[in-house]
Formats: sequence, C-alpha cells, structure tokens
Amino acid sequence: MTEFLSTLSDWHWLSFGIILIVFEVLVPGTFLLWPGLAAVIVGLLKAVIPVLAWTICVSLWAVLSVVLVAGFVLYSKAHPGSRPVSLLNRRGEQYIGERFTLDKPVINGKGEMRVGDTVWKIVSNQDLRAGTVVFVTAVEGTSLRVMPAENA
Repeated sequence: MTEFLSTLSDWHWLSFGIILIVFEVLVPGTFLLWPGLAAVIVGLLKAVIPVLAWTICVSLWAVLSVVLVAGFVLYSKAHPGSRPVSLLNRRGEQYIGERFTLDKPVINGKGEMRVGDTVWKIVSNQDLRAGTVVFVTAVEGTSLRVMPAENA
C-alpha cells in the first residue's frame, strides 16, 4: 500500500479531486465538494513542490478537508440569509405584497380572485366590489387575506 501511495503524482491528486467534485454533482448534498477541493489543492501543491512525501500529501488532504468543511459550516451559520428561501409547497406566500384586481365582488368577507391560471379563495374584513384593486396581506390556510390597495 505504501508503494502505491508513494507513486501518486500531482495528476493523481487532481484527478481524484475532479472525480469527487463530479460525484458531488451527481449526489445531493455538499459532502464530496470539500474533500474534492482539498485534493485539487494538494495536486496543485504537488505540482509546484514535486518532492512532497506521500505522508505529507495525505495528511494535508485530510486536514484541508476538515478545515474546508468547518469553514463552510461556520460561514453558513454566520450568514443564514444567504440561502434562498424556498416557496415550494407554499404558493400563496409568493403573492404577499402583490396587487390584483377583483373579477367578482367580495360578499360577507369571502370571495374568489383569479391569479394567473388559478382561482384563489380570498377573505377580507370588508365587502369589496368587482374591479377593486386589492393588496394581499397574508395567507390563511388555502385563502389569501386581502385589503383594498388604497388602504395599503
């Protein structure tokens, strides 16, 4: 085994890193990206300093992998807003803050409103005439809460 490890060149490390990064694309998560990046860094160092012993290369790869993973975790915790907020399975929330025109009146605080190709149930604190421009303020279950846009 030590004979094999002692014959590893910079191309082996670069290939190993690229293979790990390609597998990262195929497998969900980010657990192969950081060891792959560490292997690419070791490969570049081995290209610059060809006399690096295999023990140093393997140790450097292990340490870099841990440091890169820890750095990513710390960065993610320090910048939670940098991750996109998914509205998957929460379609109504994308309409909060938007204005729409009513096709039908709201009677007794309940009605319907067409948004794109979907008809939404709407609730309001007041009755509204057809043609009124409304502002979506919240989602309540499967209904959108609206108010007249002039009051928003």
